Parts: sequence; structure tokens; C-alpha cells
Amino acid sequence: MSPMDQTRLTNILGAYERTCIATKLNHSPAFPICKHSTIHTFLSEYSERQKSLVKYFRIIPEFDQLSINDKMRLIRNNFTMTLSINEAALSTNISQHLIDSVSMLYSANLSAQLIQCIKILHSYIYDRTLLKLLLTIQSFTSGIQRSIYETCTDHVYDNTRTIFAAQNVYVDLLWKYLLTRFPNEFDVVRFYDQIIRDLLFVQRVFLVTDTFVLHHSNEIQKMEPLIQSMWPVADNCANAE
Repeated sequence: MSPMDQTRLTNILGAYERTCIATKLNHSPAFPICKHSTIHTFLSEYSERQKSLVKYFRIIPEFDQLSINDKMRLIRNNFTMTLSINEAALSTNISQHLIDSVSMLYSANLSAQLIQCIKILHSYIYDRTLLKLLLTIQSFTSGIQRSIYETCTDHVYDNTRTIFAAQNVYVDLLWKYLLTRFPNEFDVVRFYDQIIRDLLFVQRVFLVTDTFVLHHSNEIQKMEPLIQSMWPVADNCANAE
């Protein structure tokens, strides 16, 4: 890794410490703090953590240089993925309250897949630097990550090339970081392939989860304003900009 790479990695770790970890220590040491029986209370409890995550993204220079509309679109469209990666980065183990809440709130098949996703992401907690890099890369993912109404234009970005270039900076940093963690490139390629397959599985399950939540518009309407804004519904799409 070059001195610039080391500086960029240090900045990521410092920014995450000042935002997400600070919020965990000061406001919400565990998520969730209890078992939830409604979707709106479950996701609304994440409000403080989401605020800190937004602050973290804004400290990343490449993210802060984007237009305000693209920042909003990226935060909204990557909400479910960044929430889950962030929780893995913050957690020391899988909360029983989380397992119980997921089991209660979603259908049997979907909850089983969600729990599998949680376990997959938590399998990487031995390397929190890796998770923070994945979180940063995910924040620049401009593809359609969520099942939103087709009438909504949230997936149309002002400058996809700039977003893609910014993401490449951190994908390259991830690759160089992994080269420092493994004895040779073959092991890095094999591990990198595993990460891709795991994230694709998690993304697929979360697309189904988004659809499930969107079919419970009454729950969305009861969410805390910040979390509610992460769930555009048909009536709001015209005002999404």
C-alpha cells in the first residue's frame, strides 16, 4: 500500500470512530435493545445509528463532493445493505433480540434467509477494517439496490461516472488491503470471490425484504421521519427530488 493508500485507510477508520462508534457508545450500544413486534418500531430504533452513518459518509471526500441529490439517492437506495454491514462492523456478536425480532416480523422463509444474511455478514467481524471498507464501497453503489416503484426516479443519478470513479478508489484500496492480509494473490482472489458471492446473496434477500416492507405502507407511515424517508412510496416519488 502506498502512503496515499495508508492515509485514505486511516481517514476511513478515524471517521468511522468519530461517528458510528461514538454513537454506539453514547446513544445505542446494542441494536435492537428489545424484541420488536412491529416493523416501524424495529426500524425506527435505528434512527440514531443511521444519523451517524450519514455523518460518516459525508466525511468521505469522494462522497462529499457529489451533488446533494446523488448523496440522497445513494443513502436511500443503499439503506438496507449499509444498515446490515454497519451492524456487523459495530457488533461483537449476533443479538438475540435481533434474531427474535426478525423471526417475528417477517414470514418464516424470509426470516430464515435474513438470519442467514446476518450470520454471513457477522462471519467477517474478525476483520472490522474489511467491513468498513465494504461499507464505504457499498455507499457508492449506484445500481438499483432496492425494489422501489417504477414511477420513482430515485435510481437516476446526476453523475454516475463520478460515483463509479469514487467507488473504484475504494475497491482498489480493498484489493491492496487484502494483499497485506494474505500470503499471495491466489488467496486474495479466492477470498475476494467469496465476498462477492456473499454480498450478492445478501443483496438478493434484501430486495425481497424491501418488497415485503413496501407492502406494509401503514408501517412506513409510522416510522421515525429519517427512517421513513428511506422508504419512498408511490405517492412520494414525484416529490423524491
